[in-house]
Amino acid sequence: MTKFSVGIKENGEGPSNRVPNRQRVVLILDIEDDGEEEESEQEEESEEEEESEGEEEESGAEQGAMSPQITRDGSISITLTDAEVLDCPICYEALTIPVFQCENGHIACRTCCSKIRNKCPSCATPIGYSRCRALEKVLESIKVSCQNTKYGCGEAFSYSMKQKHEKTCPFAPCSCPLADCNFEGSSEQLYGHFGNEHKSSATRLQYDRSVPITLGVNEKFLILREETDGSLFILNNKVETLGNVVTLSRIGPSVERGYFYDLVAKAQAEGSILRLQSFTKSTPKQVDNPPSLGFLLVPSQFSCSSRQLKMDLHLRHRGQFPYIIQRPNGA
Repeated sequence: MTKFSVGIKENGEGPSNRVPNRQRVVLILDIEDDGEEEESEQEEESEEEEESEGEEEESGAEQGAMSPQITRDGSISITLTDAEVLDCPICYEALTIPVFQCENGHIACRTCCSKIRNKCPSCATPIGYSRCRALEKVLESIKVSCQNTKYGCGEAFSYSMKQKHEKTCPFAPCSCPLADCNFEGSSEQLYGHFGNEHKSSATRLQYDRSVPITLGVNEKFLILREETDGSLFILNNKVETLGNVVTLSRIGPSVERGYFYDLVAKAQAEGSILRLQSFTKSTPKQVDNPPSLGFLLVPSQFSCSSRQLKMDLHLRHRGQFPYIIQRPNGA
């Protein structure tokens, strides 16, 4: 049985500086054999422990890519000093199965093989037809922790599933929407932080209840906080020639499902109304042009003399929306 663990470091230094650098990768191998092999391993273990004491003073570069050490429980601890060997050398993403190699041993992921038209960029030989089974076996054996461990994610998975998991991880870091605050954490941690530190900076609302909203014509966004679970929503406002473009988004992992909402703008003078019924899209931080499934264009005539937009917002709880409304793809 073989177990590997890989640590992730978000900010690092290195000559390439192309992707977030990873810490040294520690691979733990638990080897189970028959009794005779175990006895021989124990004899070799004492010899290797003596040799490893002298090698500990060597630098990572001097030791090479992998530096094995014998632990007290008989497992082998290996430090991979260059974690990038587990990444595709073309797109720099974590390798996933299948992994292909050319006749000279250069490797590439399946996506890159198609992009480079099956021609190895290192030696110009064909690539994308022969798989590197040995490396695929390593990728299947390595167990890694999510890079969002410090935000509460306790998932462990094979290295080949790393990219897929982290794209959908519910513990992906979210940033405080206030410009003068640098807090970053999971969405749950962010909601707790905002409720404790900036509660008065948001307009309160409740699911399944209509709440009046007043937004300045030139105000870029308004923070809304749901009182039940503390979720943060952003009412975004962009000034255009014909009026104001208004959208609603949620602060959270970008893959989570949207909330249905009903947004009504009122014209103070004429009594006319404009309505938008749509689903929110989530974004991990406040941005000028957030993703949106729809927008409400409020004509300039709708703003009152005080240069304010008067609206009513009715936000439904997750998974609840009128039966006549169909949830679009991606919502």
